[in-house]
Amino acid sequence: MGTSTGASLALQLAADFPKDVAALILLSPNIAINDPFAWILNDPWGLQIARFVKHGKYVISDDDRLEYRKYWNKPYRLEAAVALEEYLETAMVKENFKKVIQPVLLLYYYRDKIHQDNVVKVSAMLEMFDEIGTPAVLKRKVALPNTGDHVIGSPIKSRDVEGVQKEIENFLINVVSVPRRVIQ
Repeated sequence: MGTSTGASLALQLAADFPKDVAALILLSPNIAINDPFAWILNDPWGLQIARFVKHGKYVISDDDRLEYRKYWNKPYRLEAAVALEEYLETAMVKENFKKVIQPVLLLYYYRDKIHQDNVVKVSAMLEMFDEIGTPAVLKRKVALPNTGDHVIGSPIKSRDVEGVQKEIENFLINVVSVPRRVIQ
């Protein structure tokens, strides 16, 4: 189970070590950054262009809450965004998705074209879901319209953690066949 880039890494592990990963629970997986100019980051002069656009060497979150700062880096260096874009372009590809054969649950924030994940591309998640090698009977995708944020599984950011938990439990019981008593 992973969220955002953690979910991307979980996909990679499942593709590379299919016998060692029993199932995948992907919360808002980072398949592509939700910025039409993200592709520039790891191209020639990408870092320099990003520094110019951001007026410095850092990405700084607008969330100033103490609870947020306890768990998220604020600020983080633009070099991290460059490395992330390189990783996504080379690892989050159809060839790797086809290697994933385990049961998969995809959960993501989407209500409509305006109210959806603004950090990663929902369209890229859905395309990945269609490309994974998992048989259809072992795949579930669920849009969660009430979470209101990219980080759908955290009470710090999400407005529907209970909905996320319910979908995970349903998947584990009904698809992965984990006994209910183990989950509770």
